[in-house]
Amino acid sequence: MSDRSDNLSLPYIQPSQAQKHVTHNEALRQLDAVVQLAVSSASVTTPPALPEPGQRYIVPAGASGDWAGQEGALAVFEETGWAFYAPNPGWIAWVEDSARQEVFDGSDWGPGIAALQDLTHLGVNTSADDMNRLAVASQATLLTHAGAGHQLKLNKAGASDTASLLFQTGWSGRAEMGTPGGDDFEIKVSGDGAAFNTALRAEATTGAVSFPSGVTGLVPDAFGGGDLANTAYVASRGLDLVTNGTGLLGNSYNFPTQFTFDPVVSPNLPGSFRYEGHYSATLITDEALAVDPNRCYRMGCYLRQQGLAGDWSGYTYGERHGQYLGIMCLDSDGLAIQAMHHMRHKQAGVDSRTTLAAPLAPGDTAVHLSDSTGWNDSYSETYRRGITIFGYRNSAGYLYEDYTRLAAFDLFELTGVDKTNHIITLKAPLPASLGNPDDAGGVWPVGTVIANSSSGSAYKYALLEKTYAPEVDRWYAAQNYIGGVDRSGQNVKNNFAPGTAFARLFWLANYTNRVGGYAGHPDTGASHAIWFAGLSVRPDDLCHAAPVTSGELAGSWTLHAPQGDVSTGEISLVPAALSLAPL
Repeated sequence: MSDRSDNLSLPYIQPSQAQKHVTHNEALRQLDAVVQLAVSSASVTTPPALPEPGQRYIVPAGASGDWAGQEGALAVFEETGWAFYAPNPGWIAWVEDSARQEVFDGSDWGPGIAALQDLTHLGVNTSADDMNRLAVASQATLLTHAGAGHQLKLNKAGASDTASLLFQTGWSGRAEMGTPGGDDFEIKVSGDGAAFNTALRAEATTGAVSFPSGVTGLVPDAFGGGDLANTAYVASRGLDLVTNGTGLLGNSYNFPTQFTFDPVVSPNLPGSFRYEGHYSATLITDEALAVDPNRCYRMGCYLRQQGLAGDWSGYTYGERHGQYLGIMCLDSDGLAIQAMHHMRHKQAGVDSRTTLAAPLAPGDTAVHLSDSTGWNDSYSETYRRGITIFGYRNSAGYLYEDYTRLAAFDLFELTGVDKTNHIITLKAPLPASLGNPDDAGGVWPVGTVIANSSSGSAYKYALLEKTYAPEVDRWYAAQNYIGGVDRSGQNVKNNFAPGTAFARLFWLANYTNRVGGYAGHPDTGASHAIWFAGLSVRPDDLCHAAPVTSGELAGSWTLHAPQGDVSTGEISLVPAALSLAPL
């Protein structure tokens, strides 16, 4: 049996040993030196002049005096001098002057944790997991320089992966910046953590920056919303109200998606706009026209119908189809103004516009009028048996005089019109939708302007109204006029509707081309083309609007357009009408 322990080399008491206390005390002294090891320093190279009994040091390289040659040993001051103990691998010591832990690895002392390498998880004040392998719970996280700059690097395996910073509220995403699903840099935001809108995108190959969700604040609020205009856009307007009417932008901007820009078929312009196939719907320009409805405007376009092989002689217009192109009037809130919003029935030429002789409230079944002479008691159409109340205000509170959205059809029977007592008996109680929005109970007071409803064409066919190109495969120039506010209640097509604040162009393209044929017109197929070009709406100060003062159209305007006579050198005013001339 050995006389010393295997690990700390402590002396054993032998069976026949005398003075056993000496061996026992020696073992205790060694245990006191190495167990619960805390040393004063591991960097001091000179032994202290007046050491305390039991004071311990790890001897560093370059030590002198009594420590010379004892590098790495544990130096313990005992009763009469320094005792040195050779450490074993794995010994741990707390170093008081540096407040850190040192571990002996068999050859040198070093930090307790030499380096944080290849850790699977690291949580600081919180728990990390397999998804968030590094987790920090703190008021702030500092990443600073080491004498120069500093980079934070997020690396992804491939372009289709995501490298980004995600900002959350209550663990729900609200903003993200990085390269999600591609190499373009993007900034996205979300209000719910599910649907994200891209605020900014920088293209990886070119650096070009786009703002897919739009930009605000680039111009004063007084300029209104919308995008900024570049030089090409401004040039595409020229002196006209229609943007890109000549195709100068080289695309179909401002035109409905059903139109295709065609740079090949064109009447000496940058291009035209081709519509193919059957009539589909009302097609509307993207941009509004800043019109003054009190002025006159000259409208124009070029049109060309594609010729088709075959015998079309059995049809009046052959393979040609009726085309509509006109003005859609909109109010200051952007709502489309249709005929029912301003038209009034006239009975034998007498206007039905009158006033209430008694209050009218939702739920009432009788309308008491000041005069019912102009109300309908002859025509069965539902749109002639309704009520129009002129008490509509826009979102700003402006009260319109001749325009209203408080109208409904089929409210009374012809037998319910009592022209002797001027009472209209309703088929059912007055609906709440026709109540007075300015009154808590929806009650209209005595004197409120009211009329018998009427209706007509939804919009203004001011340029083309079921117009046919006289020949196929040839360009024709079309021109007509619109101007003045129509207060007649009769929907004059070359006057603006009352309430008009701005307008848009609209088409009913290839209107008579329907599947299976329509009203004596053949079905010419899903690829039969009509081209439009040179769309134009511009003020014409030579056009004169004369007021109509009598008859059913009283309150409207008759337009007179300038017409030149080359032989006399004179310009005269003639009634405005469609001009359709071949190029």
